[in-house]
Amino acid sequence: VPQIMILFGLTSALEATGYMARVGFLGDRLLQRLGLGGRSVVPLVGGMACAVPAIMAARTIQGKRERLITILITPLMTCAARLPVYAFLIGFVVPNERVLGGLFNLQGLFLFGLYLFSSLSALGLAWVLHVGLPNKTEGQFTIEWPAYRWPKPLEVGREMLSKGWDFVASAGQVILIISLVIWGLGQFGPADEMRAVHATYADVHTPEAEAERDAALMQASWLGHLGQWVGPAVRPLGYDGRMGIAILSSFAAREVFVGTMSALFPEGQNQTTDEGRIRQLQRRLSQEIHPATGKPLLNVASAASLILFYMYAMQCMSTIVIVRKELDSWPWALSQAIGFTLFAYGLALLVYQLLS
Repeated sequence: VPQIMILFGLTSALEATGYMARVGFLGDRLLQRLGLGGRSVVPLVGGMACAVPAIMAARTIQGKRERLITILITPLMTCAARLPVYAFLIGFVVPNERVLGGLFNLQGLFLFGLYLFSSLSALGLAWVLHVGLPNKTEGQFTIEWPAYRWPKPLEVGREMLSKGWDFVASAGQVILIISLVIWGLGQFGPADEMRAVHATYADVHTPEAEAERDAALMQASWLGHLGQWVGPAVRPLGYDGRMGIAILSSFAAREVFVGTMSALFPEGQNQTTDEGRIRQLQRRLSQEIHPATGKPLLNVASAASLILFYMYAMQCMSTIVIVRKELDSWPWALSQAIGFTLFAYGLALLVYQLLS
């Protein structure tokens, strides 16, 4: 909700200044060739912060076909929730070195490349949809050309509150239910297995042992059983069942992946800073051997495939819910989620097989 309110506050302020009308006009000619329009600029740029308010911002697009294409491609833009996952995984793929005379960090350039690649992928998908969808109509971009002026804080604040409440009232109920389901799956499991874990760690009270107990409880939970069930599906990508649990849990929000991995691999709890714990977790994952492949659990191949998976997979239930609301169609929302996830799986599999 704070991200939604901040993004709409900034968008409203830019709209009030007269700036957004000019940006839309400048981008209209190129975007029309892709089935989009000048008004698609705001959702696409906003998608780099969060896809949910960006998709809501597509309401200003008048053409149904143009609005549909904009909503379908916006989740491909690299949102803020992907950054923790990318920052965690890039170290396994690219060394932390400076290039071009020390001007640029190689990992930073790789991250910039991910942003660029995802944006080009979104525009490429827009062109494919533009060619494939029926009922193509030639539209003309028309918009009022306002004078430059200072935004009114009261109007900006009213827009922030309105959009924030709109999200809570419309999509919040479904998100709350799904969040509770995912939380329950991670907290509860078969009674005998959960009791066995508690009995094993009953007399141990050190921080390290408590972390190991929490990891064991998560693996014994229903979510852990689901992770073991999807283990055969993720094994060709170089992952194991525990990584399957992290991928399932990140359906609530992508950034949950790193925290779940930290809980499942508890070594490093003696570190006092988040950065220290993350670095120790990275070292452990680069040393732990995958039982099926005999290679480190996270190496160049598996980390690269995981980056591509998170780049394209619809690992965000909030986005799915808001797409359903904006298009008033579960078939479109589920088709988008399943299609992106299957494409992400296939691309991740291809990359892993080529690099391993």
